[in-house]
Amino acid sequence: MLVRALFILSLLLTSACDNPSQKRSQPNLQTQEDTEHQVPAGQLDESTIPLHYRLKLDINPRLPEFTGTTEIDVEIREATQLIWLHGKNLAVSSAEIIQDEQTITAVYKQRHDSGVASLVTETVVQPGKATLRIAYSAPFNNSSNALYSVNRGADHYAATQFQPIAARQVFPSFDEPRFKVPFDISVTATAGDVVVTTTPEVRSIREGDKMHYDFATTRPLPTYLLAFVVGPYDVEVYDDIPANSVRNRSVPLRGIAARGQGGKMRYALSHTAGLLSILETYFNIPYPYKKLDLIATPAGFGGAMENVGAIIYDEWLMLLDEQSSIDQRRAFFATHAHELAHMWFGDLVTPDWWTDIWLNESFATWMSYKTVQTYWPEGQFDHSLQQGALFAMANDSLESAREIREIVTHNDRITDSFDGITYEKGGGVLGMIEHYAGEENFRNGIRHHLNRYADATANAGQFMASLAQGAELSEIEPMFASFINQAGVPLVNIEVDCKDSTQLLLKQSRYAPLGSEMLTDRSIWQLPVCISGYQGEVKIESCHLMTQQQQSFDLEGQCPDDVFPNANGSGYYRFSLDDAGWQKLIARALSLSGGEALSLLDSLDAGFRAGTVSSTRYVDGLTMLARHQNWAVVNNVTGNLEELGDLLLPEDSSLLLEANRRLLSARYRTALAEGPEVLANRLQRFMLIIAREPTLRAPLAERAAAYIGFETRADPAAIEPGQLETTLSIGVQDLGEPYFDKLLKLAIASEDPAFRGAAIGALARAEDSTLIVKLQSAIEAEKFRGTETTRIISRQMARAASRSATFDWLKSKPEKLLSMIPETFRPTIAPSLAKRMCSVEETDDWQNILEANEALIPGYQRSMRQVVEYNDLCAALRKNSRLDLIQELSQ
Repeated sequence: MLVRALFILSLLLTSACDNPSQKRSQPNLQTQEDTEHQVPAGQLDESTIPLHYRLKLDINPRLPEFTGTTEIDVEIREATQLIWLHGKNLAVSSAEIIQDEQTITAVYKQRHDSGVASLVTETVVQPGKATLRIAYSAPFNNSSNALYSVNRGADHYAATQFQPIAARQVFPSFDEPRFKVPFDISVTATAGDVVVTTTPEVRSIREGDKMHYDFATTRPLPTYLLAFVVGPYDVEVYDDIPANSVRNRSVPLRGIAARGQGGKMRYALSHTAGLLSILETYFNIPYPYKKLDLIATPAGFGGAMENVGAIIYDEWLMLLDEQSSIDQRRAFFATHAHELAHMWFGDLVTPDWWTDIWLNESFATWMSYKTVQTYWPEGQFDHSLQQGALFAMANDSLESAREIREIVTHNDRITDSFDGITYEKGGGVLGMIEHYAGEENFRNGIRHHLNRYADATANAGQFMASLAQGAELSEIEPMFASFINQAGVPLVNIEVDCKDSTQLLLKQSRYAPLGSEMLTDRSIWQLPVCISGYQGEVKIESCHLMTQQQQSFDLEGQCPDDVFPNANGSGYYRFSLDDAGWQKLIARALSLSGGEALSLLDSLDAGFRAGTVSSTRYVDGLTMLARHQNWAVVNNVTGNLEELGDLLLPEDSSLLLEANRRLLSARYRTALAEGPEVLANRLQRFMLIIAREPTLRAPLAERAAAYIGFETRADPAAIEPGQLETTLSIGVQDLGEPYFDKLLKLAIASEDPAFRGAAIGALARAEDSTLIVKLQSAIEAEKFRGTETTRIISRQMARAASRSATFDWLKSKPEKLLSMIPETFRPTIAPSLAKRMCSVEETDDWQNILEANEALIPGYQRSMRQVVEYNDLCAALRKNSRLDLIQELSQ
């Protein structure tokens, strides 16, 4: 190696001296071999930066690969023979650099598994403008990532998913969000195929059996926000979104779906203008792009992606109507509002590196619920932001939890940035700060930021400065910084002292569960604490900014009769009380607002898991809150009860079943009679699947049989849409192997995303060993699409009845099964399969398996550490509380 490196170095030096025109600047003479240890597996340097792309792609999803030519206008800032860029799994046939009408041949080579590549030239490339031209071919991806292809019957489709770093698998690029420049895109496809990308088509030319399409130049964009779809898609042209008080032009709107599905896009299209108008009014900035296409990909995508002008969604989110289940419609509205919010926050203004991707996702999470609650209040999203934040607290309670803004230094760590901390904790913190600043002040800060950095990038510091300036509240910056730059959930102890004057005594620490070894007294947040209560008949709310570990604040007026420690539940913190305080608060739980009751439930559960709340008081609280009028509160109670199953042993199962039925049966009957529908459906699932209420299961088994025509004529009206998965699950568990076989066959053949999703969810609840083996065989035979396989395995591992058989199967062929998880999600999903084990030994087994297969899941270690800690804590809590819990549940 050393001899070869010295030879190439001497060759490069000779070449530089032989050409007088190349003596203007001393070149960077690092060679490919000299810099093996210096491959930039994180951010690239800025010695070469892109200015403009011209992409030419030939995409035929019927073939195993596609071809392309990429031209990138660049600025080279120092003389060099080495340019770093990105490219992964590209078979490059030629690479050259054009500068000053001179063409310089370059050698392209992928240098790192994450897709870092280099261009090395024999002659020096001087500082200044140049064009990189690279011709290549590449395989279609088979796991809903990069440019992937999928078959549906005789039809073949292609679509993209570039976030975070998959664009480099489709074209050589500077694949980082800070490199935000215009693109010109041309696509060649088979005549008859539809081609859609980021901007409108400007011309097309037919040559034989192929069509060449050119598209309008984009606004400045990072690589990850581009999209392409090619195939026999339906194009549902909808009415243009009309001009309004903010936007003086109309916006073309279309729905794109697999052949025969286009008409099912009309519900989604009909609600787009209303959502978009709310966002435009909030930002006071018109929709920034030339058109809007909503694309339902047939690949089992599992979510949605905010590609500029061409948002891609899972079919289940887009193919629906007024008769679809309330859960499906709620998922559509929340997801659609989230992706539309990204058109401003994330697309118009983009983080400069993955360290600040939380800016995109936190904001879109927060903004989506605000938007959809305004547009469709019947959907009851008023507590969704808080529910998400409380969900994130489970992860944030771990010693291994990460900061919202965690520094990303390596490509393999980027996927760590896409989790509940980014989305839900970040959204909850934004909601808390909005509550403190006031809605109008906060909106002024957001508008200031978007206008300031339109078509550019911005980091966390710039965002916080914009908020503080726009809202005219300087304390927002240190407040925000204290939450994004340290991990953990604040725990606040609150006392009211009325001896001499009325004072509020506050103390903050970091919450730690039982068995945790974290230090709890070293974290200090700039924490807005709001309390509510009554002074006689007068309701009060008082907000105070904690900047120290212990502080006292004067309260105006007489001593309050009582206080609630987190008014409206808007604060991202938990509170602690003594036993008398818990008793008093539980006794008046039904009079609390929905947000306050959710906060009470979470803090009570946290106290139980920390060992400071007894099993007696915990069960008292669950019993009372199960009667609350707010559906979100009751829904969260069912989640707590379901998780109690992890703390008990198989011999305790009958006891838990009886307790669950006793606690929720009355509330279920009320929800059936009075609604809301979303609660009735979720309580039905709990009573039938978790509590296994026998008197309810028998009639639903009959409906499950009738719906699919099992030993009778099929009756599509036998099951209401919102009860479909639950009822089919009863059929899987109670009607035996013949029913399972028929449902499996129907699910695999179905192109109806609502039925297919419900049927697969029901099949994943199989408990009989014979059925579990059949399900595993179908997975191995690749009968499922995209994220469907991951969903099945995750559910089988989460349920005690199927976990052992599934775990043995995973251990028998980990390489094959891990490869079925979409590669973008593998580093987080693979470890999480073991999250509900509550067993140190089994978790260690899974960790050893992942370690042996690290090449398939680069960057999995952080997620695995969290799963290990989660199960250690579960085992500690089981040891401490199981017997007491059994005693309480027995009463």
